[in-house]
Amino acid sequence: MQAAHRVLLNTIILYAKILVTMFISLYTVPLVLRALGASDYGLFNLVAGVIAMLAFLNASMTVSTQRFMSVYMGSGDLTKINAVFNASIVLHVIIAFLVFLLFEGASLFLFSGFLNIAPDRIDAAKIVYQFLVISMMFTILSVPFEAIINANENMLALSVISIVDSVLKLALAISLSMISYDKLVFYGLGFTVITVFCMICMMAYTKYKYADIRFNIRRSFSQELFKEMFGFAGYNTLSGFAMICRNQGIAVVLNLFFGTVVNAAYGVANQINGVLSNFSSTLQMSINPQLMKSEGAQNRERMLNISFMSSKFSVLVLSFFAIPLIIEMPYVLRLWLHDFPEETLWFSRLILILSLIYQYSVGLMSAIQSVGKIKQYTITICIVLLMNIPVACFLLWLGFPAWSVLCGMIFIEAIALAVRLFFAKKLMGLDVSLFLKQVFLPTFLTMCISFGIPTILSAFLPSSLIRLVITTVICISITLFGTWFFILGATEKEFVKEILNSKILRRNV
Repeated sequence: MQAAHRVLLNTIILYAKILVTMFISLYTVPLVLRALGASDYGLFNLVAGVIAMLAFLNASMTVSTQRFMSVYMGSGDLTKINAVFNASIVLHVIIAFLVFLLFEGASLFLFSGFLNIAPDRIDAAKIVYQFLVISMMFTILSVPFEAIINANENMLALSVISIVDSVLKLALAISLSMISYDKLVFYGLGFTVITVFCMICMMAYTKYKYADIRFNIRRSFSQELFKEMFGFAGYNTLSGFAMICRNQGIAVVLNLFFGTVVNAAYGVANQINGVLSNFSSTLQMSINPQLMKSEGAQNRERMLNISFMSSKFSVLVLSFFAIPLIIEMPYVLRLWLHDFPEETLWFSRLILILSLIYQYSVGLMSAIQSVGKIKQYTITICIVLLMNIPVACFLLWLGFPAWSVLCGMIFIEAIALAVRLFFAKKLMGLDVSLFLKQVFLPTFLTMCISFGIPTILSAFLPSSLIRLVITTVICISITLFGTWFFILGATEKEFVKEILNSKILRRNV
């Protein structure tokens, strides 16, 4: 019950943060789009996207350190926890240096005619790229500190830092209309300064809050543990890097075939997806420490149950918002952006479908990472993810429209889910038929009904705010009904009943 209490409290804190940051983010995007213009906004998403997508890499590295932290917290070994922290700092200094060399080397190739950028904007693109390389370095170096906060399930601190980050970026977006200097360069500089400031705040907070965890390479560094973490983090980082190559590789392919305006449409779609995916990733952030601590305590059955719950709830939470948005996307885009590149509509719809399929994998990935034997899994999944780039090139070469690359990504993501199920069965004995029965089929059928009925009804109503509200209410009502009667198990229903009765919440008052 104490674990349930912690998960619930952290989820409430994180969702409050999400609501604030989502509102700020949605308000910021049109400001930046109008200030920079479609071409420069697309250019920023193209150039900065390589490093902006470092969020995937950062998440992979954070999970690597958090995995070791949580496992040893589950066993209660403070000496090992300090050893993990020290090894993690050394490890991420090395990773930051290697990634820095990689990106600097890549810049010589990217800006020598490979990217489709107007000649008069090449210099601005190079400057933005260098600003964001600095941002990337600080992001990587902050991973051990973020992992400590995550492993201790202190989501309030992470939420406050995230809100500060969003507020500062909103101020930056507003200031764009007040300057006469190159707006793209100014935005790149401001973006980097904000990122560095927030990372420093996280490091300072960790040093203050967790006084028993200190960097002391002479006393707490373990060479054996470092080698183990290096292998695990190396493969996990490879997986994150493959995700970057997939997402940003698609952006580069679109740029080569269509130019920066289509990159703007792809960038807006990614913004929408990023905001909504925060709801499901927030739930995952709350659950992950408990999942990994269960594996550390040698409780494999509980770990698998939590992984099922994680995948199930991640799909449902995203579907609450994604399904009505997919149906009403034309109206929402007009209401939000007024004017937008024409490809934005189908990019936005398809990327949400892609994200819904991905949510089935989140619990499986955490479970596989908690076990620690990830070499074969990582190599296989990287090959699958990287297939997106040649598939996208082939589709566009055949003359298909720009949004067809998202169809290819959806197909390959389904293959990736099958691969993850195979390795979950191989590494930890997961029952695939049970996953299909308890997680996939009930959630998939519920989503189909939640999409189908409002789509039919919307055909009889004109596009308007009233139709958007009606569609959203019907979608959420169907999803809630299906969740309670067909998706939740007996244990999960008991947990929900306790939340509704406020027993857990009253204990915290």
